Amino acid sequence: MEDGVVAGIDILPYRYRNVEIVDLQGAVAYPGFNDSHVHLISMAVAGSILVDTGGETDPTEIAKMVGARCQEVPKGTPVMGHGFVLQNYDTDWGLDDLENLDQATGPDCPVMIADQLGHSYIVNSAAMRLSNLDASTPDPPGGKIVKQDGKPTGMLRETAGAIVGNVAIFPLVKDSAVKPYAIGLMKKWAGMGYTSIVELMGGPMGRTMRPELCRELESGGLLPLRMNYAYTFFSLDDIEGYSTAGDDTELVHFSGLKLFVDGAAGQGGAWTTWKNELGNYGLNAVTTDDSYGEKYNIFRILEKSEALGLDMHYHVGGDKSIDAVLSAIEAEKMKKGYLAGTHTLYHLGLITDDQITRMQELGSSVIAGVQPSLHWELLKEATQYYYGDHAKGSYPYRKIRDAGITLAFNSDYASNKVELCWPTEIMRVALTGAGNPDNQPLTMRDMIEGFTVGGYATTRERNVGKLHIGYKADIVVYEKDLYSVPPQELSQNNPRVLSTWVGGRRVT
Repeated sequence: MEDGVVAGIDILPYRYRNVEIVDLQGAVAYPGFNDSHVHLISMAVAGSILVDTGGETDPTEIAKMVGARCQEVPKGTPVMGHGFVLQNYDTDWGLDDLENLDQATGPDCPVMIADQLGHSYIVNSAAMRLSNLDASTPDPPGGKIVKQDGKPTGMLRETAGAIVGNVAIFPLVKDSAVKPYAIGLMKKWAGMGYTSIVELMGGPMGRTMRPELCRELESGGLLPLRMNYAYTFFSLDDIEGYSTAGDDTELVHFSGLKLFVDGAAGQGGAWTTWKNELGNYGLNAVTTDDSYGEKYNIFRILEKSEALGLDMHYHVGGDKSIDAVLSAIEAEKMKKGYLAGTHTLYHLGLITDDQITRMQELGSSVIAGVQPSLHWELLKEATQYYYGDHAKGSYPYRKIRDAGITLAFNSDYASNKVELCWPTEIMRVALTGAGNPDNQPLTMRDMIEGFTVGGYATTRERNVGKLHIGYKADIVVYEKDLYSVPPQELSQNNPRVLSTWVGGRRVT
């Protein structure tokens, strides 16, 4: 390695003077892994104001913990909670619950409590007042303000969370508070074997854009991995408010735009052509015509993004949302004969065989971003609950791979548990199908390709992901060969990550 780049392979060390030799002593080096869908910055922003709920899932108990914290912080300081799970997000929280939350938190402390997946939120009256959210506030496309007797209960689903998050919560958090949490999470990911991430700075709860903080960390020698960040947007109104590639540094790169097309399948929010077990079609944040207005028309959005030459990242779970995105991509390719940007579709839970064929026909510009440990293990019961018989055969990652479509493996933290975010945990689930015969296992070769060349295909970096001459010397060293470990024995500590290297520099 010279100047952070692979300069030679199978060389004779004695021919080089003043060279440092690193003997792996039987350990095995792989190209550094890329987590192609993660929310570390979002969790760092939230973490700086987050109450430790200790795994509590009852929103009433979480409200008590959040309320105790509200008594300790200065007036107007936002506080967050995280972790609740409900069977029915439309009915299992009401005005009585909001009253109890308000009593616990007081009138001057804006509160937002995210559920386990980070797609539904409970907010108190103080947060709603700051955001001008009241009984007259309409549901945004792709979101729902849950009401009882015409009054908002404080339960906000999907994109409705941004009404509060973008006003009363995230803008009030200073970089100085975020910084230590961001460093801690990034070091954690580097220690897992990731040398790069695709950071989707935001979610349905709003934007958490902090690229300048990442550049500050890099300049201070505190950034232990490559950061490819995407700008979360919701309509044509804000499609041009992004940071461009002109601001790129060695480690921090602009990676395009992130669009939520539908809701979380794990809460029945996937946009489908058929009714789910709750009796509806899920939630859609865009449409294929101007029925929501021009700015939410996916065809107009794609026309603009392609004109700007931008890469796109889509949250798509249901067959209707997948069809909408593919139709818009197909229209752009037919119009120009090519695609200017790369289009990564994340989740793909209820994709059809026909849609897999359409992705294949669109070629290498269309990528499948997949999360086996999240969908095959953590959310398998939720998928069955909301989709019944349709859950059988959901998330058909092997079928997508067999069609020749590029897979980009990722954790989707913080929708996923950190324990299931390690590459080896994701491998364990993918290689065994999580013990479910409906999940066709993948191979170790699929996994390594999906964490390296596949993962980096979702970025604009073209000289990473391989240990070839001319490529960046990003490396993860395992104590033994991944191929030698029985799939069911793969875990956080088997095999152990011994070190990670970014640009030829050891970071862990």
